[in-house]
Amino acid sequence: MVANAPILEVENLHRTFGGTVALSGINLALAKPGVYGFLGPNGAGKTTTFKLITALLRPTSGRVLIDGIDVQENPRTAAAKVGVLFDSPAFYPYLSGQENLQVISRWLGHEDLSKISDLLSLVGLTDTAHRKVGGYSWGMKQRLGLAAALLSDPQLVLLDEPTNGLDPGGIADIRRLLPKMAHEQGRTVMLSSHRMDEVEQVCDQVTIIHRGRIVADGTPAELAAGDRRIEITCADPDAVGNLLRRDMGITKIERVGGNRLRFVSPNINSGKINRLLIENGMVIEQVVEKRESLEDVFFRLTGMAEHDR
Repeated sequence: MVANAPILEVENLHRTFGGTVALSGINLALAKPGVYGFLGPNGAGKTTTFKLITALLRPTSGRVLIDGIDVQENPRTAAAKVGVLFDSPAFYPYLSGQENLQVISRWLGHEDLSKISDLLSLVGLTDTAHRKVGGYSWGMKQRLGLAAALLSDPQLVLLDEPTNGLDPGGIADIRRLLPKMAHEQGRTVMLSSHRMDEVEQVCDQVTIIHRGRIVADGTPAELAAGDRRIEITCADPDAVGNLLRRDMGITKIERVGGNRLRFVSPNINSGKINRLLIENGMVIEQVVEKRESLEDVFFRLTGMAEHDR
């Protein structure tokens, strides 16, 4: 792999199912070790994207390159560079954790089993390595699935909602592992999630997808630093809204409750708005300005209402 060249390139990727558009023109490039969040509501296209990256689906158009290798043209060569954990990994319940990894390793064509102990240690399963997987908790199975995804020593690791169904302890375990995999082992980790707290804690870069389209991309700090969210509590919201539309060109104003307005403004601060309202005789209780959080950005870009949070 050329230094700083993308390990993963997704170029103008489209996928339809019958008359339903699942993905529309997705473009991604992941170039360096780190944890990359792929954030979106359920049904946004995250799992479809992962299945296209791993050649489990064929694209309607566009292509995926892994370390410069076209996934559709050379699926086996590309797959050797990728580790994947989809939801609910399956194992032989009557075998131990270590034995399951040995079976998978041989199936992958690896006869050297020496790294299995290191992987079990990495995911915190050394003490339970010889227990039958049928007695593992859900979180232990997820961690074993993560170890299985690393058996081929992949450069790129895809994790599709890895904390779904886990208790708080299991979630904390997975979150501790991801930065270690990226920054200590030099892997590129792509994490599919719909949880803002998860993404903010572990991701270096975030892509937000909604209805099959990418709607934002950047670091969590960059995404949360751009626009101001302004809320106005007033006696006559209709009159205030009309004034803001007419004199400041603010068109997307949300009515919150009986006497509160909310909108996002990239260039107009609360002081300027306050002066305009006072000069026009509006009765104002308060004008509050704050920077958007990643959660605010997510819900605004995906069109989800406050009561859906």
